[in-house]
Amino acid sequence: MSKIEIIERYGNLVKQETLVTMNDKILPNTFVLEAPEPFPGYFNYYSEIPSDSKPLYIYIVLKKLYTIEEIARATQNIKKYFGTNFSAAAGTVHIYNKTHDVIRVRHLDRYDQVHDLQACYLDEGLEFKKHPGKQIEGQAVIRLKKFFMLKKIDEGVYFDMDEKDHGYFTIPHRITLKYFEDLTKRVRHNWDRSVFDAAIGHIHQNFEVLDMIRIYNPNIDRDYLMDVRKKYLERIK
Repeated sequence: MSKIEIIERYGNLVKQETLVTMNDKILPNTFVLEAPEPFPGYFNYYSEIPSDSKPLYIYIVLKKLYTIEEIARATQNIKKYFGTNFSAAAGTVHIYNKTHDVIRVRHLDRYDQVHDLQACYLDEGLEFKKHPGKQIEGQAVIRLKKFFMLKKIDEGVYFDMDEKDHGYFTIPHRITLKYFEDLTKRVRHNWDRSVFDAAIGHIHQNFEVLDMIRIYNPNIDRDYLMDVRKKYLERIK
């Protein structure tokens, strides 16, 4: 029996989705965004999960750019006492022609915890941007700087050990977000199993940058990931 290979890597993910301003359950006069549909390419995401049951993807907007170390240390300290094993990643959100530094938060149990978590980060020395004073709702480009724990299932093909239903495969070279969106449309229009969400990104390995695509599908397995990988690689120029 072959040994399972688990690897840890640092990298980025880039995706585009609709974000809206949160006005309740947050610290007064702070700017927080929420993704009401975090996997827009997977149309049945809420078929078994009520959309109002818990916060899914929350973006706490920061007053300034903090380093990865500052956010990681704050998160590490908060997890010692917070009670919920939330996930946090630094990143940026570009919406309404403005770019905001954010902490992306996932795996909170209830909306009340958003306020509490903000208070914890405030105690750790991080400051937040003030509420913009108007409701924001629109397409945003989200760039996340995060650490990955991956299970290798084939050369350049991985499953995420922290986020179930997420798979990754490397691609030959870097592609732009616009090209990636067009590429994804072509894959979907030419495949009868095309209900998935996708994002682009990269990981750092052996002093090199490996470009990759992230696939989300709650029914993902090895065969599905290998099939969607084939569809993309056939079309990448």
